[in-house]
Amino acid sequence: GSMEGSTESLRQILCTAPPNWQPPPGPPNPITVLHASLEHLRNTGDEQYLFLRTILEVLALNGYLGGNANSSPTHLTCEMEQLLFHCATGLRHVVLFRWDSYQPSLRACIRDFVLAVGLGLTCNASDSVRLPRTVSMACLSCASSFWKRGWTEDGDSDSRVTNEQQSYLESLIGNVQPDLQRFVSNQDETQQLFAFVNTLLARPFEQQPSIDLQSRQYTGSMTASFLSLLIGEFSGGNSSARYNLPIEFHRLCHHLFESGSDDLSVSVNCNKSGLDSTLHASMAALSSLVGYVLGNASSGAVQFDECFLEMGSNIIDVTCDVLSWEFGASAGKWDFASGSSRRGCYSVLLRPPQRWRDTLINPEFLGAMFSCHKSVRVGRDGDQPRILVEKRGRMAHVLRQLLLQLSSVASGPVFSDENERAAYSGFLLDGCLNALESILNDEHQHGQLVEGSVVADLLSAEIVDLVTILSRLTSNFKIKVMSTLPSFSRYLNALCHMGKWLLETSFAECQRVEGDIEMMEGVYWKNDALSHVLQCSDANADDYWLVSGTGGEEAIQASRALASMLAPLYGPYCMCRVRMSSLEEHFITKEGGDLDEIREEISAFGMEEEMNSGASLGRLDVLSSIKTLSEMFQQCMPRLTALFDEAGMGGDMTPEIAALLEEARMLILCA
Repeated sequence: GSMEGSTESLRQILCTAPPNWQPPPGPPNPITVLHASLEHLRNTGDEQYLFLRTILEVLALNGYLGGNANSSPTHLTCEMEQLLFHCATGLRHVVLFRWDSYQPSLRACIRDFVLAVGLGLTCNASDSVRLPRTVSMACLSCASSFWKRGWTEDGDSDSRVTNEQQSYLESLIGNVQPDLQRFVSNQDETQQLFAFVNTLLARPFEQQPSIDLQSRQYTGSMTASFLSLLIGEFSGGNSSARYNLPIEFHRLCHHLFESGSDDLSVSVNCNKSGLDSTLHASMAALSSLVGYVLGNASSGAVQFDECFLEMGSNIIDVTCDVLSWEFGASAGKWDFASGSSRRGCYSVLLRPPQRWRDTLINPEFLGAMFSCHKSVRVGRDGDQPRILVEKRGRMAHVLRQLLLQLSSVASGPVFSDENERAAYSGFLLDGCLNALESILNDEHQHGQLVEGSVVADLLSAEIVDLVTILSRLTSNFKIKVMSTLPSFSRYLNALCHMGKWLLETSFAECQRVEGDIEMMEGVYWKNDALSHVLQCSDANADDYWLVSGTGGEEAIQASRALASMLAPLYGPYCMCRVRMSSLEEHFITKEGGDLDEIREEISAFGMEEEMNSGASLGRLDVLSSIKTLSEMFQQCMPRLTALFDEAGMGGDMTPEIAALLEEARMLILCA
């Protein structure tokens, strides 16, 4: 048949230089040859269908096709893994570039086949040998682009191409994979796709004997990855340049995926919003996931194995991807070709449409997310296998990413009124404070964890994530809303205590290393966390509603609360920063280092910017801040005056003098 020997033919082509190719100077390199011949094969359209035939041959020979119980898959060699990866990316390229020269029935058949391979559905499910992730993801990526490419076509595209070799390949796929899930083009294919996806995402949570539980979890996990890739394809992410189509195609796809085709006069096969379908699929999976965790946590038998945690993280990831979709007009401005990364968009406020209201603005859902986080986070309990601790850490982190996004939902039609918006922010604030307070209590009871251990790294990531959520809530809902919440004073106390704790432990660490900040442990994440605490103070101190005098009695109350509960952080802030700088200067002078160079490093370290935010703490209660500073100046001035008197007699710069001068300089900066 046409399958045998294709791997050999492809190998021959890939180790032979393409015609008219100029090798780079230097000794011959098989990798350069491989890439050149791959590119040549892709550009000439792979008319022998070697990419597809090799995939079929390698998978069949290694037991990954057919799904019959007597053949079980074998692990692929590294060379085979690379070959399959190149074939999957090559197949994607040639089918997208020569779309019209493939008969529609073969295109659909290839699309459904690579999806099944990527999801792990083509071989005997109970087996624990899986295709390497690089290959599975390349197949899923291939499937998601084929889905996008056909999204705008109407269902009844009659075949203008008949090609014997293509018909043969189609029947070949049917023979090697008789139970392949097909999506039929005379109905709405996209609805069939989402129905199938929903089934696969529900399976891991069904109450049935757990014989193939791991393989159901694996497929659930890969299904979630497929949805993330699909959203990435439509959101105009990194791959749009590979379609060989004008930008209008991508704009139309973006619009159709977001809104469906109800408002368009074109006939397309997707009349529902793909984005909504993805949101519903991911939210259904997320609620099963959270239900499973909480159900098992209450019975004390929560089973966190690697497979489950991987699946959990992927399901939460898709939900984050859906929420970070850029709606409407803003998408029209995009340059789809530039490959703007979607991961970077967690920093903006989100404006979801009104139709998502019931899904997102749901207190029970928010409460469940926090409870789930509490069950999954590792806390101080690091006596499990390291891989499990890390995977739990990752799932807890993506849960906090999701909570950060929910904290970023801006005011708009998704809230029915201001009261609902306030209640929503209150739920998020309470959940976040519960988590932070329990961390602070642990620290007081058990002392600090050893920096650099896996558990300590996870805890520091958790603290940074939680204060980031607080700072997002502050900038999004603003003090006008925050000050009406029952937990407003808890919020101010938590900021103040967390800030003090970060400063004091940093200062203690600086003392331990005697001012050699290169040697300080944990200094980066603590500065990062502190900057978020200070951003909260910044946003509150400069809030128009507070400063303009337009807020009336409520604003006056809020100002008082800030002055009595958050402003006390100013003293410890100045004290720690001034003393740390002074210790540092002492160390540098003693070592004979170049002060200017180190100063540059410190300002590169974001210190100046941080000092400006620190000053906002001072503005919360000006009188007590002046008092704090004047006390510090009173301690510093006599030593400084004595120093100047002695300096008249001419003396050398000693580490002590350098430290004192730095203390004075920092005090002036604090003011």
